[in-house]
Amino acid sequence: METLLQNEYTISAVIGHVGDSGVILCAKKLGINTFQPNQVNDPDFLREIHKLSAELFVLAGYNKILKKEIISFPKKGVINLHGGKLPDYRGVAPINWQIIKGENVGGCCIIFVDEGIDTGDIIEQEFYDIGENDTAGDIVQRQLEIFPPMLLKVVQDIEKGTVNTTKQYLGEGSYYTRRYPDDGRVDFASINALEAHNMIRAMRGPYPPAFCFYNDKKIYLLGSELLKEKIIGTPGRIALERPEGVIVIARDRGLLLTKVSSSMEGSEQDAGDKLETGNNLK
Repeated sequence: METLLQNEYTISAVIGHVGDSGVILCAKKLGINTFQPNQVNDPDFLREIHKLSAELFVLAGYNKILKKEIISFPKKGVINLHGGKLPDYRGVAPINWQIIKGENVGGCCIIFVDEGIDTGDIIEQEFYDIGENDTAGDIVQRQLEIFPPMLLKVVQDIEKGTVNTTKQYLGEGSYYTRRYPDDGRVDFASINALEAHNMIRAMRGPYPPAFCFYNDKKIYLLGSELLKEKIIGTPGRIALERPEGVIVIARDRGLLLTKVSSSMEGSEQDAGDKLETGNNLK
C-alpha cells in the first residue's frame, strides 16, 4: 500500500480482516476508506464497493475466497500476492509448507485471480534461496523486501497493457491445505531429524511455534541444528547435553535442540537449562 501511494497511485479503499489489522490502521491514518466485512461476497457489501469504481483490486494475505461477481468489478482485474512458488505451492500457508517440505528455493508470485484457489494466470514470479536454518520469520522478512517493487512493476505493466502471463494447469503442482496450531506437534519417535528440524524452523516466526511434551507439560521448540555426526539412540529421548543445547534422538538419528520456551509468548531459554538428559520428548 505504501509503495503504491509513494508512486502516486490512488487507493480508493482498503478491505481487511475482521479484528486488529495493521493495514486498516495505517489506511485510517492516511484518510483512506476502510472496510472489514464479515462476508466479503455479501450483496450489501458488494453494492458498497461497486460504488468505488476501482480499476484494479490487489489482494495480499487476504484469506477469503472472492466469487465471480466481485472478481468482475474492476476492469483491469484482480491480482493476488502469493507467498509460495506456483504451481507447486497453491493454497494456505505456503511459507510454512515450503520449509516443512525441505525446499531450498522458494517463490513470490503475483497472479490474476480467478474462481479457483491460486489457479489464475501467473503475471510475475521471483525465486529466492532458503537456507537449511532459515525460519519462517526469515522468509517473511525476505518476501517483504521482494513484493513491493514486484507489485509496482506488475501494476505499471497492467496500466500500460504490457503484461505477459503464464497459464497454470490444474494437473501440475500441488494444493496445500490449512494448518492448525496442533499440526505443529513434533513427535521425535515417528519423524527423522531433518523433518523435525524443518518443522521447528517452519513454525518459528509470526506463527504458533512447534511443540512437544516434556514431563507431561507442553514445551515450545524455538531452535534446532542438524548434526554432522550421526548419534543413535532411543527415539524421543534426550540423550546428551552439549554447550549449545541438548541432543534428542529422532527416528533416525540425533538432533540438537538449542532454544525452547515454556509458553507461546514466553522468552527463549537455552534448551540445556530446561531439558534434562534421560527424559523423553513426546
